[in-house]
Amino acid sequence: MKRTIVTATLLMGVVLVLGACDSDEAQITTTTLDASLLTTTTTVPDESSETTQAPGTTQPPADQIESWEVINRTSDEEGETLYILVPPGNYSDVSIENFLGTLLEEEAAVAGVEVFDDRAALDAALIDESERTDEQTALIDEHHLVSLREGRQVDFQGPMSDYSDFVLGS
Repeated sequence: MKRTIVTATLLMGVVLVLGACDSDEAQITTTTLDASLLTTTTTVPDESSETTQAPGTTQPPADQIESWEVINRTSDEEGETLYILVPPGNYSDVSIENFLGTLLEEEAAVAGVEVFDDRAALDAALIDESERTDEQTALIDEHHLVSLREGRQVDFQGPMSDYSDFVLGS
């Protein structure tokens, strides 16, 4: 069932009535010379009716990273590199940028950040590359979301590698 909404606007000219209809209703268009009214009728689907969208036309909103845990810190002459665990989620480039901005406000001497959404993958990343198993490497590839290098260069990894890398603050 559809619901009809009618709006009236004063315009010089003609009265035009447009009727949107179901397949079993007739379409009606009327024109008169009464210049005092312009009436437009629009048919809107009833909220209770079911609508179908083509696949891929909309995407669910991206999750924001609201909690995280610093699992490991390594230091060198350039500063600290943080290995961070975030909850699994549907993150976008914007949610990652917001997260990194917040993180850098809280952590002063950060030169690098490695973000994972799985603890086993993060633990595997801490193992020397020459000692990792193929399974550990695959786990890292599946759950390593982003790297921050030199305190500003954002490089998307693994499941987020379709996003373009960028420089924070540019």
